[in-house]
Amino acid sequence: LIGVGGSGKQSNTRLSAYVSECEVFEISLSRGYGEAEFREDLKVLYNQVGGQDKQTVFLFTEGHLAEEGFLELINNMLTVGMVPALFEDDEKAPLINSVQKEATKMGIEPSKDNLWEYFINRCRNNLHVILAMSPAGDNLRTYCRNFPGMVNNTTIDWFTPWPRDALQHVANVFLPSEIEGDVRKNLVEHIVMVHTSVSTFSAEYLSNLKRYNYVTPKNYLDFIDAYRLGLNENQSRIEKAIKRLDGGLSRLIATAKDVAALDVELKEQKIVLQAKTIEVENMLQEVQ
Repeated sequence: LIGVGGSGKQSNTRLSAYVSECEVFEISLSRGYGEAEFREDLKVLYNQVGGQDKQTVFLFTEGHLAEEGFLELINNMLTVGMVPALFEDDEKAPLINSVQKEATKMGIEPSKDNLWEYFINRCRNNLHVILAMSPAGDNLRTYCRNFPGMVNNTTIDWFTPWPRDALQHVANVFLPSEIEGDVRKNLVEHIVMVHTSVSTFSAEYLSNLKRYNYVTPKNYLDFIDAYRLGLNENQSRIEKAIKRLDGGLSRLIATAKDVAALDVELKEQKIVLQAKTIEVENMLQEVQ
């Protein structure tokens, strides 16, 4: 699988393996990981596909290429189906025993060489090697020149940019369902336009400055996710502001009602006060 990083090589591999009911096997790099550790992982892989008779996809990416010598072993896997001198004689015995019963049922003479050949053939049938490489730079060209099995014994699939129809469909699927009508249509067109314009400017960037900028489907999906995240954040912010304003408005309405009630009470008290004032003035005149 040839495509720049983020074009979906690993995602498509895992999806295809799931649909085909195959397990996915990958190496796990660590400090000091070299050819010896890679050979040990390959032993585990061959025991799985040959000894346990499991359909397995061996996914090897450019990120797994800690040493270029790994490709020499993979080249042997592609051309002859087995890495030479991978197993010692004492390690072959349990693998041969694991296929002896099945080989006997197939009418194969149970000799050591015949059983080992049957084991290798079962590995070839169960093992699917997928190399995920990037065309950027000269590395891939060098690998193919030095290890011809990568070209002669593989089917090469190129991951090209998504067409406009695919971009529109993906955006339409991932946008929130509450966006409808013309707003949704215009938003989809805008997202597609932004993504395709970056590809156009990347070509100009290469022409003017001789530097590459790759635009991948992952960038497109991240762009849509960023929009959805920004939309959710703004919706949450606006909803909080609405609740805050609604709370303030409710308090203002309640305060206005209280003020109106106090105003009525004040008018009543004012009448009482005026009556008391007149009464007091009359009493003062009588006293005088």
